[in-house]
Amino acid sequence: MRSKVLFYVTKENRKGLKKLYNWHAWVGFHLAILMFVVLFTGTVATISNEIDWLIFDELRASEKPPGRSSKPTDDDWVEVYDAIKEAYPNGQPRFMLTMGEDYLTFRATIEDETIDNQFVQVDQWTYEVTGTMPRLTVQRFFRDFHRYLFMPALPGIIFVCAMAFALSISIYTGIKTTKNWRKALFRVRFDKGGRIALSDLHKFLGLWGIWFSVLICVTGLWYFYEFGYRFSGSSVEPRGPEIERNVQHNDLAASIQNQPTEGIHLTSKEFEKAIRTAQKAHKNWHITSIFIPNDQTSPIQMRGVKNNPLLRDRAYRVFIHPESLEIISTFTPESIGVNAYLNEYADPLHFGTFGGIWTKITWFIFGITLTGMSFTGVWMTWKRTKSTSLSRAQIGTLPIFVLAVIALYFYIGRFT
Repeated sequence: MRSKVLFYVTKENRKGLKKLYNWHAWVGFHLAILMFVVLFTGTVATISNEIDWLIFDELRASEKPPGRSSKPTDDDWVEVYDAIKEAYPNGQPRFMLTMGEDYLTFRATIEDETIDNQFVQVDQWTYEVTGTMPRLTVQRFFRDFHRYLFMPALPGIIFVCAMAFALSISIYTGIKTTKNWRKALFRVRFDKGGRIALSDLHKFLGLWGIWFSVLICVTGLWYFYEFGYRFSGSSVEPRGPEIERNVQHNDLAASIQNQPTEGIHLTSKEFEKAIRTAQKAHKNWHITSIFIPNDQTSPIQMRGVKNNPLLRDRAYRVFIHPESLEIISTFTPESIGVNAYLNEYADPLHFGTFGGIWTKITWFIFGITLTGMSFTGVWMTWKRTKSTSLSRAQIGTLPIFVLAVIALYFYIGRFT
């Protein structure tokens, strides 16, 4: 009787494992094209700034002087602002930011008739303008391709985030159907034929990279959650303050109020006052980006970070009144709510930017590994089924790429 029960349990277990394996093979094979594109573009995106560094001389900063901090100071920002104003006396910087690494120059967008859709780069160590470069860079191309396939957020983000669900299924079914995983961690048999070698390699890469796969899956699901908030009319991001215009209630004032507002223009002294005021708002923080709106109903915004590398470098914010140059509001990670707080961790963990070049390289290596697993999985399934035609699911994903190509045409048009 006991042997019959054991036989029954074993038989049922085998059926369950077979079903899980079929799920694993189906997801990996039938969604392979879309999965491969999403994984590959995300992998390249992790080091896309470094690729731009190789292409554009303007992005290469000079060597950091001894004793200088990697974190910009008030004086650094004032010098950078002055350098831009000197190079473009009739222009107004609207957005300035660090690029996150000592070897990458600071970046600015400027409202100036002589600059058409270009970035201005400034060496943060010498305070010299190194030149301009196009808005459509390798970094921008792959980040946008990876995020929403050049489409509008709906449906682009839905298509991409759907791969997080597919990856979740692959992770679970892969773990459950891997036998003798301790051996699989250290075994790749190249002397047993191509199919055995591919199978061993697939398990080897999957087991060693499981932490990375889970991390990408969790952050991908978070992006889906974030988009759901936006789609419902809300946002995980807190709204900044608005500037109320003090207008008298008469016909003349009403006509003035209906006219477009003039953008904020700051002299060097006004900018210096604003940044030194903002620096006092948070203790021991470093400003990493500055927004000077072209609308007087919006405040000047300073964003930055303290000493937590896992937080996105905008978790601390200060809002400055454009006329009085006084602080009107501040944000900290503790004050922006749980959703917004968690959201500040998503990008650094997803793209590996929190540890500089070394974590970027690590994320790139494991990203290539995960992308390669998509290929080896397809190859193994093809070797087993000998399928020579596209499946219904594969055909069903092809319109997504047609939409992506159409969207790419209009996407490039924004930069030319």
